Amino acid sequence: MSKLTFLNNPRPFKNLLDERIENYFSSNHIAQRGNWQLYSKTIILFVSLFTVYGVILSIQPPTWISLLLCALLGFIQATIGFNVMHDAAHGSYSDNNNVNNFIAFVGGDLMGGSTFLWKIKHNILHHTYTNIDGLDDDIAKYPIFRLSPQQKPLWFHKFQHIYSIPLYFFTTFNWILFDDYFKLVTKKINNTEIRTFKPNDHIEFWLGKLLNLALFFIIPIFIFGFWQALLGFFIMHAALGITLALVFQMAHAVEEAEFPMPNDQNKIENEWALHQVNTTVNFAMNNKVISWLVGGLNYQVEHHLYPKISHIHYPEISKIVEQTCKDLNIQYHAFPTFWQALVSHFTYLRQMGDPSHIHPSVA
Repeated sequence: MSKLTFLNNPRPFKNLLDERIENYFSSNHIAQRGNWQLYSKTIILFVSLFTVYGVILSIQPPTWISLLLCALLGFIQATIGFNVMHDAAHGSYSDNNNVNNFIAFVGGDLMGGSTFLWKIKHNILHHTYTNIDGLDDDIAKYPIFRLSPQQKPLWFHKFQHIYSIPLYFFTTFNWILFDDYFKLVTKKINNTEIRTFKPNDHIEFWLGKLLNLALFFIIPIFIFGFWQALLGFFIMHAALGITLALVFQMAHAVEEAEFPMPNDQNKIENEWALHQVNTTVNFAMNNKVISWLVGGLNYQVEHHLYPKISHIHYPEISKIVEQTCKDLNIQYHAFPTFWQALVSHFTYLRQMGDPSHIHPSVA
């Protein structure tokens, strides 16, 4: 892993915030992990997934309805990733590690991704080195996309706010069918070397990939034929891919988020918690429908500060985080609506396509 470090002392923001957060949970006698709200969401989402799946395969509605249901299938998979797999992979679904690992496998590997690789790519690299070029894999889409002012602008980046939409549809095609295998072979995620897969890691990786292809592609071939199954598979992934891409991009690749650079000693001159607040933006915090669907990822600031706390607690602890930021004169970024965040993301893409938006170190 990288030797990049953060300012560890003093930590006035994190220390005060930890004290207030701990006091909230202890005084209200609330567990920090999931509860009936999370578990009921899990049941609703998986029942919805296999109901739609069953309707497509057994009833076999007209083609146009089947394709709409395939898109719905992809959207439901995205919500399972946001609500179920995400909490479980962070260890915030349950106090029981075995439960977390099982739920992460069902909600992640069974949907086609690799939980093993996700935990390194997301939990470690993205959450530790948020928006730091060369370390955060979420902004390592260069040269196709320029997501950081530290990346060299190329002539076609001036169109990235336009071509991003069609490419976002291919997010999970690339991730599930190509990128995971590339990481497996190279044993690297972006510039970071990863440990060798153990036998159990291989079993989970290949079992998840095979079950996913069997459920969503091979079985439909026997029922609908190759080309119709392939079209349905494509539509499902297009809906899944663009949903995942937009929700994750609106938290970091926006105008309000910062993209810090380490100093000559390879240190970020800020405490880690402040770095997370500076590089992360919330959206649509008062929209309960969006909060339910995206698994609290619209409370991205709280998630980055406390990934081990289940997302069902974010609406309440966000009040503490926001007040603490106010008390210490720290900027707390949040878009009032989903659409404002979406506009900011595409505005940011357009800005990054302008060669004048460049860090001096790249010029």
